[in-house]
Amino acid sequence: MYPWMGSIFWIIIGIGAAINAYQLGLGRLHQPGPGFIFFIASSLLVIFGVIDLTVTLMGRAKTDKEKEPVQLGPRWPKVLFILVVLSVYVYFFSILGFLLSTFLLLVFLFKAVEPTKWWIAIVGSVITILISYGIFEIWLMVPFPRGFLGF
Repeated sequence: MYPWMGSIFWIIIGIGAAINAYQLGLGRLHQPGPGFIFFIASSLLVIFGVIDLTVTLMGRAKTDKEKEPVQLGPRWPKVLFILVVLSVYVYFFSILGFLLSTFLLLVFLFKAVEPTKWWIAIVGSVITILISYGIFEIWLMVPFPRGFLGF
């Protein structure tokens, strides 16, 4: 069909998300508001969408694999299942707290998307959580939900 339509779609989504994030309030660098991280993420989405659109419109040569239309193949059920799991994560985020809910999500994603060994999934999840916790909770002082267990 039109190879540039996907880029336009993500640019529009990114602009809409950036507007909503701005309305939430950006705050300052050392005192970020509720929309700060969403604004950064949506801005990156717009930037990458523009880059992809530019590359697509410049007419780069495509391989035979890239010319195939997207079909509802064997990976789509996995993608839809992951979207459901992410929705469940959002629901349980404030109930279980950041640490526990994110740990469970990451272990699931490490095992479900491209299955890895258990120890890699657990260590990767712990490292990711520690880095996220260090950046947001300690450095930027953005409080995460503690959950019913207190952590």
